[in-house]
Amino acid sequence: MINFKINGHSVTAERGETILNVARREDIYIPTMCYLEKTTPCASCRLCSVEVEGMDGFVLACNTPPTEGINIITDSNVLESERTNIMRMYDVNHPLECGVCDKSGECDLQNKTLEFNVGEQQFAAKDQPRKIESWGLINYDPSLCILC
Repeated sequence: MINFKINGHSVTAERGETILNVARREDIYIPTMCYLEKTTPCASCRLCSVEVEGMDGFVLACNTPPTEGINIITDSNVLESERTNIMRMYDVNHPLECGVCDKSGECDLQNKTLEFNVGEQQFAAKDQPRKIESWGLINYDPSLCILC
């Protein structure tokens, strides 16, 4: 077993567990967009960034195993700013008023946009015409993809 702390709270992990797995088991919130329990973490959305006390930069909780004795910080002003900027980038050219989307009101992107108080778009990119692809059971509409 690996003994470490999350926000000063002592926790244990088995070899192979990630920081995110342990946090969820302990009811400690770390936001995610791309994490799916039944797949290998792709670590592309970066919303699960956490701090390790005494270390510069962030680590991704979804694919990082803990090490003995570390203290993980899941909520700080620096993390809040980082996550808010990530959401601003995801919302580039994506309507914040979701009236055009079938998922309006039941969408992870919309929920996270509200969670991080992104009320206006500060960035823009020229939209490119891209065709909708049919992949059998699902369709891929690149104009709705946030490229996490």
